[in-house]
Amino acid sequence: MAQRWLSPHTRFVADPGGATYLQPAELFDPEERGGIALPGMLIISPDGEEIYRYQGRDFADRTNDDDLWEALAGLDLPAIEPEAWPDNIDVPDDLRGFFRPTDLGAYFRGNKFGALAIAGRLGDDATARAIAHEHRVMADATLGAWDALRGKG
Repeated sequence: MAQRWLSPHTRFVADPGGATYLQPAELFDPEERGGIALPGMLIISPDGEEIYRYQGRDFADRTNDDDLWEALAGLDLPAIEPEAWPDNIDVPDDLRGFFRPTDLGAYFRGNKFGALAIAGRLGDDATARAIAHEHRVMADATLGAWDALRGKG
């Protein structure tokens, strides 16, 4: 995944069954598809204290970038330039069933405009409209980050 997604400073970790990381962090749904990770984000301080936790409701739910930046700023850590992970990973030719990086832009543009359309159908349901807005903001942030990573933003 690291080689396909061009995210040199992101470490991808597999946790089949969720026993090592996901279940102890309460970020695992054993009922869906035989067990699947819940979207989530944890920020752990250098002394091991959990200072930020987000647990999404389902596969389409992501955290707000502003909340992450606020939690990180509160740590008052020095800026770093992490080393890139190795890119000499063998990637199979047959990636059917995998989300390809070339699909990311179209996928999140579809998410964004789908959320806009759904929000327009919700009428006076303020809670549902807020969730649709949150999803649109997440899609915009993801598209912006993807463009920046590719040098287009």
